[in-house]
Amino acid sequence: MNKDNFSIKSIIWSVYAPSFLLSMGQGLLIPVLPIFARDTFGSGDLLVGFLIAARHFGTMGFDVPAGILVGRFGLNRTMIAGVILFGVSAIFAGLSGNFSLLLFSRLLAGASFALWSISRHAYIASVIPNEKRGKALSLFGGLGRIATIIGPLIGGILAQFVSIRAPFFFQAFIAFLTLILITATSRNFEINNKKSSDGYIQDLRSTFSDHKNAYLTAGMAAVALQFLRASREIVIPLWGDNMGLRKDEIGYITTLSFAVDSLMFPIAGFIMDKFGRRYTGIPAFIILGFSLVLIGTVDSPILFLTSYSTLVLSAILSGVGNGISSGLVLTIGSDLSPPDNRGGFLGIWRLISDGGGAAGPTVMGIIANSFSLATASFSSGIIAITGIIFMRFFVKETLEKDKTKSKH
Repeated sequence: MNKDNFSIKSIIWSVYAPSFLLSMGQGLLIPVLPIFARDTFGSGDLLVGFLIAARHFGTMGFDVPAGILVGRFGLNRTMIAGVILFGVSAIFAGLSGNFSLLLFSRLLAGASFALWSISRHAYIASVIPNEKRGKALSLFGGLGRIATIIGPLIGGILAQFVSIRAPFFFQAFIAFLTLILITATSRNFEINNKKSSDGYIQDLRSTFSDHKNAYLTAGMAAVALQFLRASREIVIPLWGDNMGLRKDEIGYITTLSFAVDSLMFPIAGFIMDKFGRRYTGIPAFIILGFSLVLIGTVDSPILFLTSYSTLVLSAILSGVGNGISSGLVLTIGSDLSPPDNRGGFLGIWRLISDGGGAAGPTVMGIIANSFSLATASFSSGIIAITGIIFMRFFVKETLEKDKTKSKH
């Protein structure tokens, strides 16, 4: 594909449509999984936190191997393997008779996400030029957010009116549809990766050493952002459950959050390509961090808000904060990735950034179990402040402004 003539239309069916389907499938479980663990297996907040984090741990454990597999077997096979594993994990979860099996199924889901996401990330980093990545990748993230408007809504309704296990089996069906789509559209979906002559372990060490500064600065900002994003997946459903809301009502609130989220991606893409990546990152930390802190006041509503309206307002604000950072982690990772070793670089990049996704629900669950859910919500403000500091003082701007101007 000629980068100078790049068009978003050229990757609609091979990138955007399959990602939309899988994002919808993942969103099915957002309002369901914490309550399923509580009601079916009697799990406390700590175990629920580990369960939500399990997908992220599974992703982390497979990020680096996935980067290796992209180079060895190509994008098609890696993507197909990821989709198949995603469907299998959904079936295992739906049939789970104990908490351990449910936890294992979520680890499998994480591994499938690593295979899927890194193969896609490596491709789009290769074909999308720097000055167009903000718009293209914010659209990529935005479509995922639109899909998760549908996902939690369907998941909550299925859980309330069909069965608490129904969303898991519907997730497997979504995986099957995605498999058909990528098989039909991605036959020539390949890139070239640098081959290592010293072995994969040495290659990974060299990759980390060569890009250590990027990993320890931009990577840490990505960790903080992913932490906050993942934290709302446990905080909002558990607060709703504590308030005695029905499963479908929690699904509606989650859907509202993602609806607001999905409206922000055109703004995020414009700002990233016009002014720079940090101009979306810092506002995202401020708004997302404040929204999670605000949720902690549900027990003692501030101003003239009721507990319910506080939860709804917090959900809306978290959507604004998350939406304004749509595609940010993908874009910065793409900007920093070397053309001759994208798979290896992005494997480590995703491992680091996914660490935040794994830590968020785990830390929130531990704090909630040891102290209170309100304390867990308030503590997220510290992570937001950390992210702001890194984005402002340590992360270099990756938008190539001079290069962009020279083309006009």
